[in-house]
Amino acid sequence: MLSFTILALFLSLSPSVFAQLTTTVGPTTPSSAKRNVICNVLDYGGSIGSSDIGPAINSTYNNCVLNNEGSTLYIPQGNYNMVTWVTLSGGTQWAIQLDGLITRTGTSSGHMFAITDATDFEFYSSTSAGGIQGNGYQARNAGPRLIRMITSTSYSVHDLILVDSPEFHLIIDNGSRGEVYNLAIRGGSDGIDVSGTNHWIHDVEVTNRDECVTIKSPAHNIMVERIWCNQSGGSAFGSLGTGVDIANVVYQNIYTNGGNQAMMFKSNGGNGTVSNVLLQNFISRGTAYGLYLNQYWASISPNPGNGVQLTNITFMNWDGDVVDGVARSPLALLCADGAPCSSITLQNVNMWSQSGQALAKCESAFGSGVGCIRDGDPSSYAASTSTMAEPAGYTTPPSLPGDLTAGFTSVSPIPTPTIPTTFFPGLPQISPLAKNK
Repeated sequence: MLSFTILALFLSLSPSVFAQLTTTVGPTTPSSAKRNVICNVLDYGGSIGSSDIGPAINSTYNNCVLNNEGSTLYIPQGNYNMVTWVTLSGGTQWAIQLDGLITRTGTSSGHMFAITDATDFEFYSSTSAGGIQGNGYQARNAGPRLIRMITSTSYSVHDLILVDSPEFHLIIDNGSRGEVYNLAIRGGSDGIDVSGTNHWIHDVEVTNRDECVTIKSPAHNIMVERIWCNQSGGSAFGSLGTGVDIANVVYQNIYTNGGNQAMMFKSNGGNGTVSNVLLQNFISRGTAYGLYLNQYWASISPNPGNGVQLTNITFMNWDGDVVDGVARSPLALLCADGAPCSSITLQNVNMWSQSGQALAKCESAFGSGVGCIRDGDPSSYAASTSTMAEPAGYTTPPSLPGDLTAGFTSVSPIPTPTIPTTFFPGLPQISPLAKNK
């Protein structure tokens, strides 16, 4: 659990720009308080090597966990297949201890684990080796998501390995006061999608072909830090549609090795607002795009509306490079003509190109810190480019042991990784692995 009540970051360059967690996050009681009763799936119809552990998980939850506050649903070490997905609703002061490896063999859509309206909850592996193998290569975009936390409060998901979901790996679906940390995610689709209020995501490695850690609407007071996007699509906001409501978000100490982008805001039409966002201490190596804001993103159909209003967005202390800075700019701020961006600030942003040449691109973007951006009252203007020189502050980005040179294919099995202990160059993980406590 986050050990302080208020965490706030205020920027001296603009007092109107801030983001914060406004309360404690994570379970309200320690793991020991959830071990008054151990509800072992092997006592409720399960067996190691089971062809479908789903019914035993359901039975354990309904007949043991719900009858015993302060209990743990325990899935021991071993291999299990799963055909029947589980929706575990309610429950207070309880945990799932997944020390085994569950492999998807069912073919239906939905969620292998849907946790709904849980309070003071923990989903973890005590060995830091338990997890879920989705075998998504067999059912790409046609099977389940692995875990969905739905409107739950004061909880944590940690020390799990999530591999190759047919759809998304972990979804934080609204709720509040969640803490997600010490995860290794490898697959084809989104790593972690986050919405809700007062969530803290940290110490996560993601390798995939889609987003790394992504903010979805609605979202308020979100902290994302010490993330290793290791041959991943990269982190993002969106895609943003209609009625967007995102405010007070911090990403900091984000390391991206290869993949699509260091950070992307993506929308096409739509309406609503994204405001008070701080993106600081980014390192990226060999991505296709760098800082990429595109409100004409062609991969989605246009939404009704003149565009999502982006305001008070600050990029601070970036060091990185793209592969070809002329073909794909390291700095692109393409805002909606119908909703020009305002107060976009780049400070100490040193993005460059491995090709030795780069262009910056802007459209309807107002703020400071890059040659093509405009100041004054926001209004629409046509896309323009400016030639970039290598920034004086640019240095060759550092690396991490374990950096992959390429991602995994989407049509073959993906091996199960181990959870690393470093997620950003030069910084230790915030919380030790459960197995090391």
